[in-house]
Amino acid sequence: MNIEYKSLFLGLFLGIASVFTVLFILGNIETKVSFATGHRNKDKNIEVSIKQIIENGENFTNVLIKGTGDVTRDELEFEMERLLEEQGIDKNKTKLNVEIEIQR
Repeated sequence: MNIEYKSLFLGLFLGIASVFTVLFILGNIETKVSFATGHRNKDKNIEVSIKQIIENGENFTNVLIKGTGDVTRDELEFEMERLLEEQGIDKNKTKLNVEIEIQR
C-alpha cells in the first residue's frame, strides 16, 4: 500500500481550512478569558460614625459602621476597635450601642 504524502497533506489542509471557514462564516462566537491571581482588595468601603453622648453622668457611645463591597464583619470590627482607641474611648467605661450594616 503506497500512500502519497502530498495528497494526504493537501487533503488535511483543505479539511481544516474548510472547517474554519464554515465556523467563521456561520458562527458568531465571542470568547472572554480572564485570570485573577492574588487577593482582591477592590470595592471595599468602610464608614464609621461615632457619637458620644453624656446623660446624667453616664457615657453613651453610638457607633454606626457601614461596609460596602467585599468587606467582612471582622474587618468592620477591627476598624471600629482602631477608631475607638484613636479617639480615646474606653469600651469598659462607656455603654456602646453598635450598629453594623454590610451591603454587597
